[in-house]
Amino acid sequence: MEKLKILVPLDGTERSMHSINWLKKFFSKDAISITLMNVMEAVLTNEMMVSMPNEIPNGFDYLAEGSKLILNKAIKELEGYEVDKFSILGYAGEEILRKAEKDSYDIIIMTKCSKKGLYRIIGSVTSKVVRNAKMSVTVIPD
Repeated sequence: MEKLKILVPLDGTERSMHSINWLKKFFSKDAISITLMNVMEAVLTNEMMVSMPNEIPNGFDYLAEGSKLILNKAIKELEGYEVDKFSILGYAGEEILRKAEKDSYDIIIMTKCSKKGLYRIIGSVTSKVVRNAKMSVTVIPD
């Protein structure tokens, strides 16, 4: 039997780890193949590289190290599962959609965004993925 391919985007918040807890309740270890994904978001502002929402003093090295910590923490939670990790620099919604389509995932599992204010006006990563994905998306509440 072919394994179900699951993409799990993580942003480093404790809230995003709910996706992993949910996944472990509903899928057996031998039924799925998981890719944990972290998108290192950065924008150019006044010719300076800053991460959203905090400035990154050491540029991309600091971003990469943070991404590695996020993914390694999640891998520990998934002991016994088939897990790959993937990180990339870019805009989260776009990169999640690109990865999901390129590698033909069966499902994306992500946690509902709880951001308020300006982030909500602009639109969350979760809502962008739900609106544009060509595969099933499961959104885990907080």
